[in-house]
Amino acid sequence: MRITELAETTGVPPATVKYYVREGLLPAGTRIGGNRTDYDDEHARRIRLIRALIDVGRLPVARAREVLAVLDDDDRRVQDVFAVAQDALTPGPPATEPPASDALARIDAVTEAAGW
Repeated sequence: MRITELAETTGVPPATVKYYVREGLLPAGTRIGGNRTDYDDEHARRIRLIRALIDVGRLPVARAREVLAVLDDDDRRVQDVFAVAQDALTPGPPATEPPASDALARIDAVTEAAGW
């Protein structure tokens, strides 16, 4: 789909789509000719996630970029992804003590049962 279609699908103006690409939040589309770029449904899903992080989570763009980078890292454990996302979305100073070992064990059990 063209950028105008992506904008209509997501409710985000084309200028904002371009901004997200420049800021590294959204992968660039596929170039098709001189000034035409093609986008797909994955781009639309990503924009919805970006909007959720920024609008609902109230994250600044730089912090949203950090969360997205962790989500995109296939080598990261799910627990690490959850930790970064929770840290980004939790207001206030970070915890001074590590999480309880039983909490970590429960997280491991849930993620293992889910096949993550």
